[in-house]
Amino acid sequence: MAQSLPARSQWQASSSSQQVAAMAIGHLIDGDPATVTGGAFSPGHWFQVDLGSPATLAGARLTWDVSNPEGYVLQTSLDGRQWQHAYTMADSLGGVETLYFAPRTARYLRLASPQRTSDWGVSIFELEPLDNALAARVAGLDATQAASLWQGGTSVALPAGAGNTRLLDITLPRAQPTTGLVVDWAGEHGAARLQARDAQGRWIELAHDPQAGSRTQSWLAATAPHQVQALRLQVKGRSAQVARIRLLGPKAVMTPMKRYQIAASGAQRALFPASLHLQQTYWTAVGVHAGRQKSIFDEYGNIEAFKGAPLVQPVWRSRDGHAAGAADQPVQHALRDGWKPMPVASWSPQPGLELRSEAFAIDRDGQPVTFVRHRLRNTGSMPLSGTLNLIVRPMQMNPPWQNGGLSPIRRIVIDGPVVQVNGRRLLQSLTPVDASGAAAFGPEGSGEITAAVARGDLPAQQQADDAEGLAAGALAYRITLAPGEQRAVVVAFALGTAPTAADGSLPEAPPLQLAGLPADADAAFEALATRASDDWQQRLGQVGLRLPDPSLVDMLRAQAAYMLINQTGPAMQPGPRNYNRSFIRDGMATSAVLLRMGEARVARDYLAWYSAHGVHDNGLVSPILNDDGSVNTGFGSDIEYDSQGQYVALVADVARLDGGPETVRAYLPKVKAALRFLQSLRERTLVPGYMAGQPAPERFAGILAPSISHEGYPSPTHSYWDDYWGLKGWHDGAWLADALGDAETARWARQQYQLLHAALSASIRATMAWKGIDFIPSSADLGDGDPTGVSIALDPTGAQDVLPAEALRTTFARYLDDVRKRGQPGALYAYTPYEIRNVLSYVHLGQPAAADELLQGLLRDRRPLQWQVLAEVVHSRLRFPRYLGDMPHTWIGAEYGRTLFGMLMREDDDALSLLPGTPPSWLAGDGLAVERLPTAYGTLAMQARQHEGLLDVRLGTGLRAGTAVQVWWPSRTRPREVRVDGRRIEHFDAEGVRLGAPFSTLQARW
Repeated sequence: MAQSLPARSQWQASSSSQQVAAMAIGHLIDGDPATVTGGAFSPGHWFQVDLGSPATLAGARLTWDVSNPEGYVLQTSLDGRQWQHAYTMADSLGGVETLYFAPRTARYLRLASPQRTSDWGVSIFELEPLDNALAARVAGLDATQAASLWQGGTSVALPAGAGNTRLLDITLPRAQPTTGLVVDWAGEHGAARLQARDAQGRWIELAHDPQAGSRTQSWLAATAPHQVQALRLQVKGRSAQVARIRLLGPKAVMTPMKRYQIAASGAQRALFPASLHLQQTYWTAVGVHAGRQKSIFDEYGNIEAFKGAPLVQPVWRSRDGHAAGAADQPVQHALRDGWKPMPVASWSPQPGLELRSEAFAIDRDGQPVTFVRHRLRNTGSMPLSGTLNLIVRPMQMNPPWQNGGLSPIRRIVIDGPVVQVNGRRLLQSLTPVDASGAAAFGPEGSGEITAAVARGDLPAQQQADDAEGLAAGALAYRITLAPGEQRAVVVAFALGTAPTAADGSLPEAPPLQLAGLPADADAAFEALATRASDDWQQRLGQVGLRLPDPSLVDMLRAQAAYMLINQTGPAMQPGPRNYNRSFIRDGMATSAVLLRMGEARVARDYLAWYSAHGVHDNGLVSPILNDDGSVNTGFGSDIEYDSQGQYVALVADVARLDGGPETVRAYLPKVKAALRFLQSLRERTLVPGYMAGQPAPERFAGILAPSISHEGYPSPTHSYWDDYWGLKGWHDGAWLADALGDAETARWARQQYQLLHAALSASIRATMAWKGIDFIPSSADLGDGDPTGVSIALDPTGAQDVLPAEALRTTFARYLDDVRKRGQPGALYAYTPYEIRNVLSYVHLGQPAAADELLQGLLRDRRPLQWQVLAEVVHSRLRFPRYLGDMPHTWIGAEYGRTLFGMLMREDDDALSLLPGTPPSWLAGDGLAVERLPTAYGTLAMQARQHEGLLDVRLGTGLRAGTAVQVWWPSRTRPREVRVDGRRIEHFDAEGVRLGAPFSTLQARW
């Protein structure tokens, strides 16, 4: 017999995936809003509550952590075997979601992943089942209609109210905090008003939407949560059809950003930036090397001059009154010379007109200045005219789901060619301005400036104030073009050198100096752009690498340029916005690439800076520093223990690739301290009884203490990632000590290497046995799989021999199968391009064809492709609004560089490997060439070409005498003849040939 909910003490929670203790599944139902659980949420995964006995369920309240899924299904069951769908969510708002469905008898409630999703994991504070007594009551609707109203799918006509209104009265079973409702309309509707009855029985107004018409959704939210017992929705008009209503949680308040998004959904929708319509947008960085402020320029030609600055957007209005923005148009993209950080976005605002927007930054009188040019060209056969408008909008380029959102403009002042925002000069127009205006947002967005731009009638006032920060401004340029004629509009953003103030504002920059430039703005832009282009050419254009596909080399140069732009002073940073702080793991990888690209001074400066600030007296290497050298105290601070090995690897890389061990002798005391701390991390897991309460506790013995270094673990976990880096630290520490004559330290480091190696090998095998798995696990705690975490064991840490060989092959065979599924029609997926490091795993496994297949597939997800940009997260749906980390993400860019070099050559302990992962396509035509490439064995100069069955490899001078050289056959088939410097040799196989010294010419025939 169904009953009300059993006592919470009878409930039990379970999950399809295993959690670490800090995220135990019991947190799902413990009633504590501060505890969280989480886990896999790809198809087939679920979280579940067993109530202990049947009850009449009518809904659920979900309190999400930041990682909520896009969609999910609530299912119910009496026996835990046969399941029925109760509620299907396709567009979760996150936060607190209170969901109601048609009452049914059930013992089990399951929160399940939909069958098609790109979510891979979620975290949630609470899942609270609601019985029939806790369901909301909707006046005038029967249970079926009410369920349809909450679930959606079938429109419901609202009951008639007093006068010319429709009315919806909702009674909640108990007072609860809410900000209001989201109403999805089915067809035309009138103005809507939402009232609430509070805990004292008083009716108060929460929100209203004065817009009548075809807007599909009304977000009726108050500016603060209220304890509400009932809600009343009033809609003007004789009819109102509602497709769905949703109760908002206490954090879903009406914000200025939400008001701006609502305004953008009106009649001028197409003129607003796409992110206001919950569409993902992509961008790239524009800046100078190590500048404190970097600009970002998006795929539509919009610019954010510095972090948090207002967006400046070009909008065209033709003579006949048609206004156009780029967001709904096909846009072409380019970088100058295919790789320089000088992006271009081109589109057609009307037939016969091209708008080409381009940006670059240059040091001008001691400060970085970003210049943007919008060049209009008549590509048709008839004259045309119109107005180019530059709208200064109160929004960041990073949308709310990217930790961005509003860029408050509380005061905007336009003074001729200069626009000031909140008292600071934002931009200066080098092109004469024909008209301008500023406006406050006004009640319900009535003053928002986009409508005036669309009308061609800018406000007369040149300044505006807005307490909510929603003021805006516009500059207008009248354009008349004969066929073939072009005209440019140029604006400049002086960024200064001062850091952001404590209140988030950027101090005023020095005045922009234009002396010595051509008076014509277009010519001035071109002169400065040529100078910037020449600077990048001198710095990175001479990288000695040629491949048949030049875009691969362009990608490499672009990543190096982005690395230099993302830097702030000596602090290497992986991104210009969300990741504007320095991680040792990113900086170590970035340094390794820059060392090979002629930027050794940059790597050395980073090493000196990190050593001074990040290596503490006890040997702890802080994993994250702020750009002023202080330890970052955010998530992960000082509990990411991969940092120990990565610091030692950085010192060794600088020594190997630039100047030799003696040039880093001053860092040996810090290396030894870091290694001592590394030893202490292992000793923590050797204390008697360590993890004795866990099954198979031997899997934890002698590996490193738990940390959150690996991206997949939000709470401390015994991640093998740390152990691989630990082995790298001991290996490189031993090499450094030996090279610097410290034999005692070298012996200690080799001994510790062996101890960790043996413990790690035993742990991996014990975890596999405990879990009954045939792949390499990523952690001892979970026995979970993550090939991207395993890949570093092969490269760069050189710990492949610690892994069971068959399990290693299985791990990457399955991974490649999963990657290939992304190519299926309609496939939904999300992944991080950190996976680019997996390419070298196939090289180490002797599968160069698979390596090339994976590399080419990952590079297809550059967005935009021509800008050579990889974000931290890639979604199969181009416009899906989800967190993408930062872009350009130069740790990922460093992994690309490391991969490209690693396919061409590899420095093993006993030999220099040549062509270990080179695909045959790189040897076609004129083949490949490498010049001036620093390696641990000297400077590599190599040419290689394969034609009509003949592989020809030529080495220049630069490698140290006595260097053993291993040449790998790209086809992995045995040639019939091999000649080295004209002499025929016999000792080779299907893999390649090993030689005791460098050669001049090697020829192999098949």
